[in-house]
Order: sequence, then C-alpha cells, then structure tokens
Amino acid sequence: MYCSSEAINGGRERLAGLATLVDAGNPVDLTTILADLTHRGVERLMVEGGGTVYTHFLTAGLADELHLVIAPFFVGDTNAPRFVGSGQFPHHPANRMPLEEPCPIGDVILARYRLTNS
Repeated sequence: MYCSSEAINGGRERLAGLATLVDAGNPVDLTTILADLTHRGVERLMVEGGGTVYTHFLTAGLADELHLVIAPFFVGDTNAPRFVGSGQFPHHPANRMPLEEPCPIGDVILARYRLTNS
C-alpha cells in the first residue's frame, strides 16, 4: 500500500503484518510509486480512479494509453463528475492523441488512444 509520508507511521501501526506500506512522499509522488512497482516486477498497470487520479497521471505524462468509452447519452447536471480536472495536459489540439483502435461494444464505443511515441 502506498501512503504519504505523513500517513506512513499511522498506517504501519494500524496494518501491522496485514499489508506492506511504502512511503510515496509528501505529497504522494506517482513516479516513486511507478518505480517501486517496476522494481517489484509490474510491467503493465491499469489505472482506475476518479478525475483527480486521471488528471495526475495524464498531466504528468505517465500514461501510455487512454481507453475512453463513449456512451450514447448526455449528463446535463453541472455537478456531475468530470473525467479530468484542470491542468496542463501534454495532449491538446496541436498535439493530438493518435486513435489506435475504435471498438464498438453494444451501443457504446471503446476508443483506445496512444499517448506515447513508443
């Protein structure tokens, strides 16, 4: 389990013997987490979360693919969660993400975009 430096000691006390806790910095540093996962043999990682998690990974350029599902309806509630928050993203109208694969699934479409040159 990855924790901020502030939470690591309390987490170790509460989870003693139940989980391995890793200090991921304060604030939590995603590159530290990814380096630790690589060291542990993780070669491929699927990130799921909310807008904050997606914003952090995408603005930091730490994702190599984006799988985006497009559904045939609109959410008009201004309080509805958004896919990402505000940030400086490496992909924008002048640096578009190449579409690798459109895949229909029932009445939705899964679009797989490449985010890196590799």
